[in-house]
Amino acid sequence: MIKDVRSYIHTVGNRLSKAFSMEAFGTEQQLEFWELSAEHLSRKQSPSFGDIVNWMDLLYRAPVHFVYRLQDEKLVLDRRHVLTKNILRDTGSELEPHKQTPQQKEYIKDFEYQLQNLEKKMSMDEVFKEQGITSHSIGQCEHIPLFKKDGEQWGIYCAGPYTKSPDQITPKLSIVGRLLANWLITLDEEESNPQREYEQKIENVVSDLGSGQLNTEGIAQIILRYVVHGRKVATGCIVEFTPNGHKLLASVGMKEKMAGYFTAGADNALYENRDGELKVTEFGQEFLKQWGKQVDVEYFRGEHHSGFLMVEKTEDSGKLDIENLLEEIGISLANLFDYRSKNESFSDQLMDGYYKMLRAIEKSREKTRSHTPRMVAFVQRFGMFFGLEDDELEVIKKTAKLHDIGYVGAISIEPGKTIGGELSHPIIGASMVEHLSIDKDVLEGIRTHHEWVNGNGSPSGLNSETIPWTGKIIGLFEFVVDFVETNAGDDSKTDDEWLELLSRNLMERADVEFDMVLIPTAIQLLQALGWQECVRLGVEE
Repeated sequence: MIKDVRSYIHTVGNRLSKAFSMEAFGTEQQLEFWELSAEHLSRKQSPSFGDIVNWMDLLYRAPVHFVYRLQDEKLVLDRRHVLTKNILRDTGSELEPHKQTPQQKEYIKDFEYQLQNLEKKMSMDEVFKEQGITSHSIGQCEHIPLFKKDGEQWGIYCAGPYTKSPDQITPKLSIVGRLLANWLITLDEEESNPQREYEQKIENVVSDLGSGQLNTEGIAQIILRYVVHGRKVATGCIVEFTPNGHKLLASVGMKEKMAGYFTAGADNALYENRDGELKVTEFGQEFLKQWGKQVDVEYFRGEHHSGFLMVEKTEDSGKLDIENLLEEIGISLANLFDYRSKNESFSDQLMDGYYKMLRAIEKSREKTRSHTPRMVAFVQRFGMFFGLEDDELEVIKKTAKLHDIGYVGAISIEPGKTIGGELSHPIIGASMVEHLSIDKDVLEGIRTHHEWVNGNGSPSGLNSETIPWTGKIIGLFEFVVDFVETNAGDDSKTDDEWLELLSRNLMERADVEFDMVLIPTAIQLLQALGWQECVRLGVEE
């Protein structure tokens, strides 16, 4: 039966080539193009986008294939697929690329770096409609217009960079365009939106990961409000002992001036533990005097953490028997902090495992061998130049370490996914860690590090106001590191010329791709490091 089906498809492919006057397709590869189209047409289900790209690859053998949808006179990036085997194909390969000039080959070398900056939205004008070649950040690309059955333009299919249609197929591009439009529009209708099927795969994988994170501060706030309201008083707080002093976890009725006492540092503790009993310090006496409240303090201690609940005294016992509950509440808080500590340890171990899996992916290619360590090294130095606080510096370093872990999930969802070609990896990465004990700014930095401040980034098209500071910094240094990785070892320019070009590229993208506020410090850092140190930074021996 299988043999009969294959024979049928081969026959249909031959008929298609003859019907389309494709006798000039003299090679088996060219005939295979029509055989494969016949195979897709013979199925009830439309081919996936990956199948379509593999079909078009028989014609163009281009590194990147992407689709723009026409929406409100704007072309919006809809799908993208990278074929890394086509970036620099061996000239002795059986499938040689179409003839390229040295300048075009250089552009192909740079395309991976530039691909990260492929605009999510572009203007649609008459010149764009008329030209068969369009210019993108990756270089000149062939584009095929896609039309609905009523003749209205639906979008364009692009392949590039620096590739063109074989002479034999140019007269028949309208036929290829109709096949593409039929398959892509059908896929869009089946999925309701272009990413739905893939996002469903993501959801199927990450939805069962659980929700092991507890919001410690939120639970502490609920417990505190219960105590304060049950006592019929106005003020109270829950405080944790830390190596750096007191940490205010929850408060009710406490003004900002009084809350500032809890961040004064370890040398200015309000209370101290003496043989299991909580004693007020001189600094604490000053605090209570300023606060003007008589308070009860319930000390609690767990396996790893300790703290106290402080609540305003009252003569009114209230409706609830709070006094006999305070000890039990203290035990609950101690257990909560112990759980948090264990959850943090587990989360750190799991995220370290994700990181090691990501590094294995990066090390599989020379260009990305030191990608994430470079990112961490760059943002750490940037944070010091920019004047980030110690806790902010730790946040941005962790964001840099984890920013690309979505590629680990992408490969688990679809094995053909590659670094640089996966539009949804920020969302996948965030989904992989959002149930763990992780700082919100780290999580959102992972999710948004490919967004642009002008709203033309991916995957969500956020604008400056909605992109967190971590996402903005990581996005900027993703660009810097890509530039360094692309040009490391290239002696066609002097060190100063490379730094000048990188600085100019950053300035050109200010308030378009990157936040202008970050650019001066980034350029200052690059100049302080020098080009050779930029190349060496983060490289693992």
